[in-house]
Amino acid sequence: MAKVASQARPFIDVKTAAAALKLDSKRTAKQLARWHEQGLLRRIRRGVYAVVPPSAALQEHVVIDPWLVVPLLFRQAYVAGWSAAEHWDITEQLFKTLLICATDPIKQTKLHVAGVEIRARHIAPTLWFGTVASWRDGTRVLVSDIHKTVVDMCLDPALGGGIQHVAQCFSAYLRRDDADAQLLAQYATRTRYAPAVKRLGFICEALGGPDELRDACLRGVTLGLAKLDPVIASPRVSRRWQLRLPNAWEKMLTND
Repeated sequence: MAKVASQARPFIDVKTAAAALKLDSKRTAKQLARWHEQGLLRRIRRGVYAVVPPSAALQEHVVIDPWLVVPLLFRQAYVAGWSAAEHWDITEQLFKTLLICATDPIKQTKLHVAGVEIRARHIAPTLWFGTVASWRDGTRVLVSDIHKTVVDMCLDPALGGGIQHVAQCFSAYLRRDDADAQLLAQYATRTRYAPAVKRLGFICEALGGPDELRDACLRGVTLGLAKLDPVIASPRVSRRWQLRLPNAWEKMLTND
């Protein structure tokens, strides 16, 4: 077991364990399965395990950095939404669930792996842009860049924990030195999803954001009403932005 644990970087697979134990792959797989049953290993996916530290033997959570499981579970995915917002420090809220967006076919949107809670969202390949690499314990994990993080939350406010939190993240974004109204507008337009452009523009105007961004979004407003937040009752209407708004946002209606 010590030989196997010494090779975990940070996980161990059958091939690496076989080399450490000097056994064939079949015998190694059976040994890893036995250690898993004994609680010495936690299964991440078929043939891949995390070593359980002695101090965590009675705990469910054994992966120190949840991001490390993302490349193992998904072919093409990035950390997104509220998890990316935490990474870029544009939110003070702490979320227990790791949020990822993936182009992979997703059978389960809620996963629980070695104590890591993951919420997975499928996205179209056309939305695969605006990511950067984050190196965690020698593992390359993709995360949406600061601008795509904001746009993704406008694509679907649920990715940001609701429209109110999305607005708070946007406000924090505007205070950053790397805030870029032009790039944000380009990203929103690139999604080819009108509700995202409308939400971004409305929030920008409501919070007194850059006129450049507001005007760019206004040019992208199309006919057909969308909801500011699809899960909230929205009796008010902004004709300027072609958005249905919750009552709580009525005070932010302008030029309608």
